[in-house]
Amino acid sequence: MKLFFRLMRAGLLSMAMLTLIMCSKSEQPQAEPAAEQPAAEAPAEESNRGTASATFGAMAVSIDYGRPQLQGRDMLAQATDGMVWRMGMNEATEIKTDANLHFGETVIPAGSYSLWMKKVAGDNWELIFNKKTGIWGHEYPAADDLAAVPLTMSTTPESVETFTVELAANSETEGTLTAKWGTSVLSANFEVSAAAEN
Repeated sequence: MKLFFRLMRAGLLSMAMLTLIMCSKSEQPQAEPAAEQPAAEAPAEESNRGTASATFGAMAVSIDYGRPQLQGRDMLAQATDGMVWRMGMNEATEIKTDANLHFGETVIPAGSYSLWMKKVAGDNWELIFNKKTGIWGHEYPAADDLAAVPLTMSTTPESVETFTVELAANSETEGTLTAKWGTSVLSANFEVSAAAEN
């Protein structure tokens, strides 16, 4: 009989210990799932537009243009005679001027124009002012040409990878427009005068 009670006591003790172990495991904190990380934002696309500007007293001239890269090419040297180029990339290049621009005998009235470059022959290039603005660069509207002025071709020893347009005010009445790409430099000098008031 004593043996029976001892076995019963031992069995109850074992069951009690097993219950305590199971309860202890169930009460342990569970690891929380990792918080979802926000998706990394894509880096902002680098702008492929550039701006050149110059002021002449109270008058301003600015050019907005696309900036293609050479990427191992020599685009201006590869241009064929008679080819008209949008003078940049994507949307047509545009000039806005508060002043009248005088390229020799050619006068460009104050206003906004699209700009194009034409390879006439050999190293002879022209800068074309076109009355149509806000257009894509593939849509050259020749019927809207206002005037074309000659560009002077020169070279630079260091190649310019990204097409660059510059406007320089040499004085309050004189300036230079320059386009650089590769080793080619195309430029034109001009004078400014006040636009007639309406």
